[in-house]
Amino acid sequence: MLIHRGWTKHSALIFNVLSALTFLIGGLITYTLSFDFDVAFLVPFAAGNFIYIGASDLVPEIKQHENLKMNVIHFLSLTAGITLMLIIRILIGQ
Repeated sequence: MLIHRGWTKHSALIFNVLSALTFLIGGLITYTLSFDFDVAFLVPFAAGNFIYIGASDLVPEIKQHENLKMNVIHFLSLTAGITLMLIIRILIGQ
């Protein structure tokens, strides 16, 4: 995406590595803090991020396809994933 926006391959690679490092650093900090603090409240934020990515990035791309059957399958798959997360949440009952 960055290359399509006019970035050089080198700049795009450096930026992607730096942004990926924030994930690693955040994961290590959260793992370390999980021994001292309850970090269970972070799970809904992670789930919300996955739903947001699915809804904002993938759904518009799927809409470009002309095949109605595939569009229905993709929509049902997204709905099934969200429903599964809700069922797990209800069963765990926290």
